[in-house]
Parts: sequence; structure tokens; C-alpha cells
Amino acid sequence: MAKIEPGMESMLDMYIFETGSLLEQLDEIILRTESEDTLGEDDINEVFRIMHTIKGSSAMMGFSNLQELAHKGEDLFFIIREKPELIKEAHFVYELIFNVSDLYKAEIEIIQASPQDFEPTDFSETVSKLEDAAKKLKAIENGGETAEQTQSQKSGELPPESKQEGAMTVRVQFESGCGMENLRAFLLINKIQEEAQILACVPPDVETNADTAKYIIENGFIVVFKATEVKNEDILSIIEDAVNVESYEVVNVKPPEEEPPKEEEKPEIPQEPAPEKSVAQKKQEEIKKAAGSGQKQSLISVNLAKLDLLHDIVGEIITTESMVVSNPDLEGLKLESFSKAARQLRKLTDELQDTVMSIRMVPLAGAFQKMGRVVRDMRVKLNKDADLVLEGENTEVDKSIVDMLGDPLMHLVRNCMDHGIEDSPEQRTALGKPAKAYVKLSAHSTSGEVIITVSDDGAGINKEKVLSKAQKNGLLTKLPEEYSSREILNMILLPGFSTNDKVTEYSGRGVGMDVVKSNIEQIGGTLTVESEEGQGTSFIIKIPLTLAIIDGLKLRVGDTVFTVPISSVRESLEVGENRLLTDTENGEMIMIRGNCYPILRLHEKFNMPTEVKDLDKGILLVVDAGGKDICLFADKLIGEQPVVVKPFPKFLSRYNIKQEGLSGCTIMGDGTISLIIDVNNLISAD
Repeated sequence: MAKIEPGMESMLDMYIFETGSLLEQLDEIILRTESEDTLGEDDINEVFRIMHTIKGSSAMMGFSNLQELAHKGEDLFFIIREKPELIKEAHFVYELIFNVSDLYKAEIEIIQASPQDFEPTDFSETVSKLEDAAKKLKAIENGGETAEQTQSQKSGELPPESKQEGAMTVRVQFESGCGMENLRAFLLINKIQEEAQILACVPPDVETNADTAKYIIENGFIVVFKATEVKNEDILSIIEDAVNVESYEVVNVKPPEEEPPKEEEKPEIPQEPAPEKSVAQKKQEEIKKAAGSGQKQSLISVNLAKLDLLHDIVGEIITTESMVVSNPDLEGLKLESFSKAARQLRKLTDELQDTVMSIRMVPLAGAFQKMGRVVRDMRVKLNKDADLVLEGENTEVDKSIVDMLGDPLMHLVRNCMDHGIEDSPEQRTALGKPAKAYVKLSAHSTSGEVIITVSDDGAGINKEKVLSKAQKNGLLTKLPEEYSSREILNMILLPGFSTNDKVTEYSGRGVGMDVVKSNIEQIGGTLTVESEEGQGTSFIIKIPLTLAIIDGLKLRVGDTVFTVPISSVRESLEVGENRLLTDTENGEMIMIRGNCYPILRLHEKFNMPTEVKDLDKGILLVVDAGGKDICLFADKLIGEQPVVVKPFPKFLSRYNIKQEGLSGCTIMGDGTISLIIDVNNLISAD
């Protein structure tokens, strides 16, 4: 078993966050460049930087297996960086880097699950593959450079890279007795790389080979770099200010050949050493430089647990404010100053709530773009020509919701690729479709919720086959001819339902779809299916923008108070019995401005005693449930109030309360409990 090195525990969260972000960037670059069949210089340098950064941070954390994995990946792209055209003959690199990315993600999940007691994974097989790939690239390159470079490193001569135009070679001596000279050199490389491009180092493997410390003590550490956006003097200042650096010597400078310095200009490296500047002078210059640029870092990374805690505190503040303002002891009193202060407090709490909500809101782009990898892998394995299309990926949702959407989206995309899209381009063209199919992820926000659609332009769902399978499995509750098209399509969301005749690597429509539906409902969302045979299928997900704090309307039914999310409310009104109509099944309906709406009496739905049963004595609330409007009848409308959503206790889960139309509860100002109505489930359950 392995453990995090002492003193590094506090850095683990940052390591996991930064490495995860870098791996997402890596996947995005490799996906894009593979589809474009080109790997530009900027992309190569970015992949090299990602590998180098991950290698360094993994070494710092003591994850030697991850360090070695990234190191070999870095070696691979070092070769490609020197000769980018090699990638045209080496498409095996893409699959290999995807494999490295997957292994890294899996290992990080293991570490995250048990940071103080985990078993490091043996990556020797993949490391060997990376080494073999590097040899293949060298063979393609006809690589005589390797032997020359190795010999120069052994003899202590300057590496060939020192002859490159614009290169500067520096020999660094560390303080006597400082120890771990190889790691000192590695840290110095990281500092230099922030401002310059590292071309070569002697010895080259300081981060993985502890024996290089002896070489550095005897011969010094040679680093060859090329400044990018700063001057060479700035890089020398970085070396001079580095910890444990005793001295340094510029041993080679290769100035640009096309633009030699003019006689009246000072050469880039002065012949005479410049006067030593004090630490204070250097810091002042750095401050002036930063101020003059007009740029400064305005983003910070915050642990999500801290945001959750802040969010909970805001929820308690809102609840406490409600308790103060709604205190029964104040009923009937005319307190003008108190009312004014209460209004100001409400304004401030609303602003605080909006601010906290905005901090937690993140774009769906991250979750959407990860699906590109799913489509790519299945395109290769299933030999299906399909692209991923994204729309509205900048739509923002609460971070906790985005995290929980990953698995449902992946499952839906897999089903679109596996059983939605036709098996061959010939089948598509015979139907008059483009040879290349698509899987589309789209999102847009409405009042208080986000609608996400996962769709394909494939074969669609055969309703007759679905109905036949449901009947065979004993899932029908009425005669087959009584089911509508929408009801038939939604049968694929039932537990255990599948139209597949055999099990494949990827789930077919219905295999696990009940789990997808359940996961979406856990975040207060709904999942519906739309399909037209021969044209494609759409899975429509509706989720709230946030889970914990909502604006609600409070309704009284008997002795119980319900809360309805205000985003679902169209209007409220009082009517008389004379406007009551009945449908063909004796269901109550009412005509409002030329439109007929069905009426759902809450006291009948939840079997609650009440004295208010006549329409003219109660209140009607017109609500929208997924495009279907309905009127809820209650005793009284109490008023609007922001509420903190609390989940039901776990022991109530066996009663399937959510399916009956209740999504949670909240604490009111007087300390009593109000049940929160989920309009979508309420109507579908009725």
C-alpha cells in the first residue's frame, strides 16, 4: 500500500483538480487534431507542456508510476516536436495517448477514493508501448541524432540543441552540500519553462534518475533554452534567484543569423557583467512590470466543499430571516421601522443568494465535450462514421448538477451510437440520408430550468417492437391498443427493458435506461423520449438550474402547507363553480380566456381533510408541466418566499414519494415543514 508523502496532503486536492483539467485539455487537443488529420506546432507544444507539467506535479506528490507514464509520453512528443511531419506516418500515437489519459484518470480516481491507503497501478506494459512507439518514430526519422546526443551527454560536451538559432546554453552550479542536486535541477527547469522553451538538458533525466546528482556536483547542470516573449536577461535572473544556485555561466549563445545586432546597439548578452541588483530592486521592477502590463490574475480555484458550506450557510440565513419576519409574536403589530429593515434584509439576502448561485454556476461545455471521446472511441470500434455536434454548451448550471450529469449523458450518447445510427453509410444513403451521421448534444435555459437534448439522425425506435417486447415481459397494465405513442416510447425507460437480442460491449436502448432516468430524477429532473422511425431519436432532459434554494409560492391545503416552485407557475386566480366543465371521462376542467385546463384538487390527490371544497372558496394555480398546463386547486395562497430545499429522510425512499409528485421539503418561518411539489411528477402520477 502507498500513502501520500508527509506534508503533501494539503496539496492533493489542487493536484487532482489541475491534473484533471490538463487531461481534459489533452483529450480535446488529440480529438480535434485526429479528426483534422493534422498536428500543428502549437498543438504539439501544448501536449508537450501538459505532459511535462503532469510529470512534474506527479513527481512532487510522490506518484512515481504516474510520473514515469507522463515522462514517456513527454519523450514521445519531444520526438514529434523536433519533426512534426512524423505524425502523418504515426497515427498509432493518438490511440496510445488516449490510453495514457484513461490510465491517468483511473489512477487519480483510485487515489481520490483512498488517498492514505492505495495500491499504485503497474503501468509497465503501457510504458513499454510508449518506449516502442518512440523507437518507431526514431526509425521513421532514420534517427542518427540519438546516438550523437547520447554521446555528447556522456562526454559532457554541449548538446546539439545549443547550436540552434536563438538558443542560450547555461551551466549551473548548486551550493555545496545542498543535497538532491538532481531535484534542484528539475525545479529549476520548471521555473525556466514558465518563460522559455527548454531545448535540452545535461543530464537529461534528473527527475527520474537520482544518480545524476553526482554528475551535477562534478560537472554542473547544463540547460539549453530559447526565450519566447522575454529577454535572455530575464531568464538569467530566474536562474540567479533560484534556491540553492551558487553560480551560473553562459557557455554558448547562438544569436539569430538573419538579424545580427547593429553596431550601435548593445548585444543581447553584455561582455561585462552588469552590476548586481538588490533583491528589493528586483521586486520593485517585477511589480512595475506587472502594473504596467495592466494584467493580473483574477481567478482562483476553490474547493467545492467550501462552496457547499457557503451555500448551506446562505440557506440557513434565508430560513432564519423567514423565521424572524414571520414570527407569530409580530402578527397584528404595526412596526414601520421593523418592516423597512425587513425589506432591506430581504434585498440583501436575495443579492447574497444570487451571488452564491452565480459562483456555483458552470457551463455545460465540460460535460458536453467529454462526450467527444465517447463518440470517437465508438466510431473506431463500431466502424460507424458519425460526428458529435454541440449546441448551447455555454449554458450554465449548478456545479453539482453538472457533475451528476456525466454518467447519464455518456449512456445516452452510447445508445445513440450503438443502436440509433445505422450500421453502414450505404444503409443511410439508400434512405436518402447523408453518409455521415451525427449525435447532437444541445442545451438551452428557460425560466428556472435547463433543457438538454441528446439526439441522433439514425433509424429511430420501432414502436411495434417495443410494445411487443413489453407485452412479452408482462409490463403492460392495459390493452396494447390503448397505449399512445408517447407511452410506448417511454417504456424503454422501464427497469430491465431492452429490445436487444444479444448483449454487446455497449448498452442497447433500454439496458440501464431506468438507471439513467433515476439518476436524472435525483437531481430534480425528468427524462422523456421522442422518436420517429427512420428519422432519429431524441432524449429530452429537463433539470433545474440549481437544487438547493428556489423561489416558491406557498399554498395551504387543510392543515398542510405546500410549496410550488415559482418557475412552474403561470398565474393564480379565483373562480366560481359556474365556470366548471367536465371532459368525456367526467374529469373537471375550467375555461380561462378561451383555453380549457384540467383541474387537480390537491386535497383529493393527497387524501387530506379540508373544509374548502368549492371552487369559489379556494384558489386555482395554473402551472406548466413540460408543456402541459394544469390547474391546481388549494384552500389558500399564502405568498411568495425563497425556500431552502431539503431532501426527504432516507427511510422514506421505499415509499416512492417523488413519483407521487413531491420533490422534498423546506422549513418555514414558524418552524413547521412545507412539502415541495414537483409539478412534472405530480401530473404524470395523476
